[in-house]
Amino acid sequence: MSISRKLRSVLRRRPPVSALPGLTGLSLRQRLQRAVAEILAVMEPDERLALLLIDLDRFKLVNDLCGPAKGDAVLDMVRQRLGGLKHARTLHLAGDEFACLLPFSDADETAVAFAQQVQSVIGEPIHMEQHVIYLTCSIGLVIDDGGSRTADQLLHAASIALSHAQQAGGDTFRHFAPEMFIDLGKRAELENDLRSSIMRGEIQPWYQPIVQLDSGRPKGFEALIRWHHPRQGVVGPDRFLPIAEEMGMDRDLLFLLMRQVCRDARNWPPHFTVSINMSPAQLCDPDNAVTLLQILFASGLTPGRLIVEITENALIHNLASAQETIRSLRNTGISVALDDFGTGYASLSRLCNLEIDQMKIDRTLIQSLDREAGRKLVKAVVDLGRSLSMPVTAEGIETDAQAQFLRGLDCAFGQGYLFGRPAPADTARKVAFGFSQ
Repeated sequence: MSISRKLRSVLRRRPPVSALPGLTGLSLRQRLQRAVAEILAVMEPDERLALLLIDLDRFKLVNDLCGPAKGDAVLDMVRQRLGGLKHARTLHLAGDEFACLLPFSDADETAVAFAQQVQSVIGEPIHMEQHVIYLTCSIGLVIDDGGSRTADQLLHAASIALSHAQQAGGDTFRHFAPEMFIDLGKRAELENDLRSSIMRGEIQPWYQPIVQLDSGRPKGFEALIRWHHPRQGVVGPDRFLPIAEEMGMDRDLLFLLMRQVCRDARNWPPHFTVSINMSPAQLCDPDNAVTLLQILFASGLTPGRLIVEITENALIHNLASAQETIRSLRNTGISVALDDFGTGYASLSRLCNLEIDQMKIDRTLIQSLDREAGRKLVKAVVDLGRSLSMPVTAEGIETDAQAQFLRGLDCAFGQGYLFGRPAPADTARKVAFGFSQ
């Protein structure tokens, strides 16, 4: 990557933006604008500038786990790592937000490769006393062609791209495109609709059967949240749950779903179970367990019929809080299942310490059963569950061949389109009573 001598001088000899003279009293955002304008002013006609806005994903959980002082130390380490990247200027904006300015004269792939490099250096494990922290980040990337955009325009575009990266679930980057303005308008409309959806009764659980693999008979259902939008039809959770979490509505949706699930399951045959999902953030708040138990006891549903599903990510971010919540749930007779096993970083020692009742194999592993390595991995997971006395459920089963292979491994339960798609409560009730005899 080649850049002009003037740009090299700016990047090598000028102090970082936070130390530039004459900037006392400027906001951090203004300092970034000043730095962008400074670089644009010395760029040659064939040179370009990439602006990356970087936000660490779920950094609040790091502060909860390690405390604010060690959280600041983690941020210092991230700042040092980003500051070590060549040919770029790094700025720490505020909290867990950073920016990188990369002048270059090559194709867009140069900036894309740099964004991937940023993800890589941030993702390197950070050892903080007894904790090992794995960070991910969301990145908004915009490229200026020959000074065609002002500093304000670049910042606006990068912010929009960052928003799209966060909406995608984090741990990714998005390259700004003009059509993102349209998507941003649609998101704003969705946010407004979501605020009133609860009052209108549009949020409902749908149920997907979980079957005994040896007999094919349903033994229960997993409750999956759906939004019956008045204009867009059924909206899946991947579209609105991240928005709800950003808006602080995820707890309200969890409790709303729990109330309806308990009302529905109470009218099923007594041996049918129902599973409900808790996100890592929800699991790490012990108060949520208290509210869930209050809802459960008020409904009259037997605790032994409820299964709470958690993911491995919850164990990474705050193990102590996760243990407290799981202990509260299990003490009342509720079972806890580890969902999406095989996609996270949960260690065997954590599995033992948490006393998980069940394991669910992630669908991506089931999709790999057409390869020898995939079959060996799935067999190892089923054997692990058996050795830990945890019944194993395989998710994402779509073919008879997959089901047959899992039966051969003595996998206890299966879930997937082969046995039934998620459906409203009335359909689930018919299925439950159809197999209750």
